[in-house]
Amino acid sequence: MTWMEVEITTTPEAEDAVTELFYREGAKGVVVESGANLAVLKDDPTVGYIDDALLGMDPDKCFIRGYFPKTPAFDDLMHRIITEIKRLPEYGLDPGGCELSIREEEEQDWANSWKQFYTPTRIGRAIVIKPTWESYTPEEGDLVVNMDPGMAFGTGTHETTKLCVMALEEAVKPGDTVFDIGCGSGILSIVAACLEARPVIGVDFDPVAVDAATANVALNGLSDAVDIREGNLMDVIDPDMKADIIVANILAEVIVVLADTAAAAIKPGGIFITSGIIHDKVAEVVDKLTKTGFDIDRVESMGEWDAVIAVKRAD
Repeated sequence: MTWMEVEITTTPEAEDAVTELFYREGAKGVVVESGANLAVLKDDPTVGYIDDALLGMDPDKCFIRGYFPKTPAFDDLMHRIITEIKRLPEYGLDPGGCELSIREEEEQDWANSWKQFYTPTRIGRAIVIKPTWESYTPEEGDLVVNMDPGMAFGTGTHETTKLCVMALEEAVKPGDTVFDIGCGSGILSIVAACLEARPVIGVDFDPVAVDAATANVALNGLSDAVDIREGNLMDVIDPDMKADIIVANILAEVIVVLADTAAAAIKPGGIFITSGIIHDKVAEVVDKLTKTGFDIDRVESMGEWDAVIAVKRAD
């Protein structure tokens, strides 16, 4: 199907009205970019990272994009939208200059265009993350992880994933029990299993991620070694089961919440690998882990992100 992307540049005060108008006229999706809204998020403690370029947007402008099926009635639809936007001042709303742009999008492009940027990636000494649609000839000693992330987070290209993969490569010993909390596409669970950890349990609250991770585990022939579960953090793991390693590539604020439960679930001398931490949050994570029975082994950095690797103190 061909879709029409309609972008209106308007003001924050007209944002809700234009968005509602798009939906009323049959938009199948609407994207809003507002400098004012992004600036508010900067002070939201639940938001781990926002690109500074976005925070630099003009606070007096709002970009609203609606996606409409391309049909013979599209021109009439645009006439109605433009007419309604021109009437907004009658309701006390200033829509601003209302710059308009329209372009066609093929649905297949949305689903697949990103794949051209996802190629086999070597991480650490031996781990190679290979998308299923790419070919790769392994070198001696390579451990190749085949991945199709679908709509789940985790392609192996993000700095936080790389930091966790390298930490797992250093830490995992054959037969280790590993918990992967917030497993996304399952990449870290699969890496742990490729390093001969047994068993591995991956947990995610998002059913889309659970489906993607389960499929990727099967794709790598590791269904007997890796158990993917849907749940919140460690709620679906038997409290009597203890891990040699827990890896959590999530946000710093969630790691702080997880720390107490993780401390109870890791064997003395076990390793807690955490990432998804921006530089400004490292001290908070280090402080919490230290208070909950961990010694900090090291902090690794890549780009804007950090990983904290901690060791559970003996009881």
